[in-house]
Amino acid sequence: MYKYILLIFILNAIFLCSCSKFNPFDDKVQTSSDGAYVIETGMTDEELLSYGQNVVYRFKSVPNMVAVKEINIGKQSHNYIYLTNIYNLPFENIKIRMNSLNNYKIQTDLSNCNSSYCEANFDKTYSEISAKNLTLNPVNVAIIDSGVIPATIQIKNNLVSSYNLTGIIDTSSWSSHATYIASIFTGITKGNSLLNVYAKNVKLNSVKINFAEDNISDDMKNYGSMQLAAALDTAVYSGAKIVNLSLSYLQEPDQNVEMAEKIVISNASKSGVIFIVAAGNDGNNFNKFPTYPAAYNLNNMITVASHAYNLSLASSSNYGDSIELSAQGSQIDLNSKNGSIDTVGGTSFSGPLVASAISIYLGLFPNTDLNTLLNHLFSSANSYYNPIYSSKNITLTKYGRLDTKAFIDLGFSNIQ
Repeated sequence: MYKYILLIFILNAIFLCSCSKFNPFDDKVQTSSDGAYVIETGMTDEELLSYGQNVVYRFKSVPNMVAVKEINIGKQSHNYIYLTNIYNLPFENIKIRMNSLNNYKIQTDLSNCNSSYCEANFDKTYSEISAKNLTLNPVNVAIIDSGVIPATIQIKNNLVSSYNLTGIIDTSSWSSHATYIASIFTGITKGNSLLNVYAKNVKLNSVKINFAEDNISDDMKNYGSMQLAAALDTAVYSGAKIVNLSLSYLQEPDQNVEMAEKIVISNASKSGVIFIVAAGNDGNNFNKFPTYPAAYNLNNMITVASHAYNLSLASSSNYGDSIELSAQGSQIDLNSKNGSIDTVGGTSFSGPLVASAISIYLGLFPNTDLNTLLNHLFSSANSYYNPIYSSKNITLTKYGRLDTKAFIDLGFSNIQ
């Protein structure tokens, strides 16, 4: 029997004051353990309990996957009650990445273009969609984070579901982090103006997990150390095609935690679900100092770094050729949980830019398979960065910067 002791992940991105000051290092996740692990079985809760296995959580997106904790009832559990099929899923979903793609390197004049909306060609993409009179199909995107607060009309109108795995219902204690992310997708409300709607076809699903400032021990937390695994499961079961994870762990999780989460993510790959993961804000070479879950090495996970308006690496962003893409998540104006405008930055916000581009792509080409989508996304990346990095022999990302229009154009070429 495989026994996987899961660790809890508590997102440490709390900056709760009316001014909503943002610290790019506040996206960390603490790791701990309460003895929970996952098994594959068709037994009921009562039957498992008779073998000393107390059910913590039953997964909805992975058949027969159950999180349990052992209790001493004076009776040894029997291996024959377990199956082992789910443990193969992560090994069947190892990341497939081409070393050389047909991505281009273009030095673009960005003197009048200091936002990602312009630099990553979202504006040109929507102009093309409008000129061709195309319809964008809606795409469900899940945000696993601090809990989205509908602080603007746009967020409210596009928030189709909200799951709270914490039991904390007082939203005044919630961080703005998830609401910042939501305003990237739905557009930034500034006064009477709506600016930079990155994903006009998005339907948001919020999944709230506990944060470090909640000061809740694993044994008092809903689902204990299984909470983030349950959040991943909830996001997939809600019908999300894209799952945004703007978080990173303080250290590499226990192998049992990795297995539990990898199973959920890998099983979702069968349905083409994509997970966008922040590369982390430690300013490190990702190859030498990887962050997790970004380093899980699964095919349907995309790791995203952050660059600045001058095409240099954002000061805190991790870098390296194990990171697929970057987007301009530095110094971006977003709506806080109070609806006010805050200037924030970090890989927490570059990831949702890539998720927005994928949302547009899936809205136009909903039947595209996962590997074709990934090939188009990476092939369309612009590998031009500030020349200083070439002179220092520093690789920022494997493929380059997000270029939404080039990405979409490859989708059009695929159906012609």
